[in-house]
Amino acid sequence: MSEFLVVGGNGHVGKEVVAQLLDAGHSVRALVRSEARVPVLKRDGVTLFVGDIANADSLAPAMRGIESAYVATSDGEESVAAFETFLKAALEHRLQHIVRLSARSADASSSSDLTRRHGLREKALEESEIGWTHLRPTWFMQMMTEYAPGGVIAVPGGEGRIPWIDTRDIAAVAVASLIDGGDHLGQTYELTGGRPLTYGDLARDMSAATGRTFEYHDMSPEDYAAKMRAEGNEEWYIALILQLYESIRSNSKAELALGVQEALNRQPITFAQFCRDHADELVKQL
Repeated sequence: MSEFLVVGGNGHVGKEVVAQLLDAGHSVRALVRSEARVPVLKRDGVTLFVGDIANADSLAPAMRGIESAYVATSDGEESVAAFETFLKAALEHRLQHIVRLSARSADASSSSDLTRRHGLREKALEESEIGWTHLRPTWFMQMMTEYAPGGVIAVPGGEGRIPWIDTRDIAAVAVASLIDGGDHLGQTYELTGGRPLTYGDLARDMSAATGRTFEYHDMSPEDYAAKMRAEGNEEWYIALILQLYESIRSNSKAELALGVQEALNRQPITFAQFCRDHADELVKQL
């Protein structure tokens, strides 16, 4: 069996990538910034490395002898430069394939900060000499285990619809790309669930699966920005999140894609199924 590098193993998708690689009999090198925050990184078969993609010296131990990697990075102002540093180190260590978690809206010429940065990181990878696979998911179902404190989803989403995706599906595409390699090289997978849902739809499915009451409160963007400031978020991050919610309110995130079906030859997990599988986690918010 093979050994793979996972950058971002503490994340929603990264921890699922690690789990699925281990379950398939492979071993994992997990690069994290400080410590393992999720249980899967403490399983047998995982070797933990502390480092930063912006620091080439910290990457060498994790990359040595590795051919393929899954990479998820932050979206801050320095994220493009940091990823370019990672790519330089990857070339020096002769990595052959990088499966990168991107965003469905990735566009290097966009005026949206998040969209542009994802697009620029995609471009940097494509222009390197390393084989690549882009994963472009929509918003994660798993976010709803954290977004309904007290049973209330309070966000400025309007009546916009999103075809939410389960991170287990994203990870399954990532793992298939890592293991099968050539079949997925040069592919960009647009990843969505099978049905566009409003936040009100989410609340109804969460209520049905748990037998408890969940509600959606549509906040104004101004009130949501004030809430984020009170929570200590930086202005660049607040602006980035408001840009995302504006695109949701305008219904520009509602289009379905077939990346899961193309990569895995099956239908994506439904939100109703996600709620049944994660009912206990959803209820913990009440």
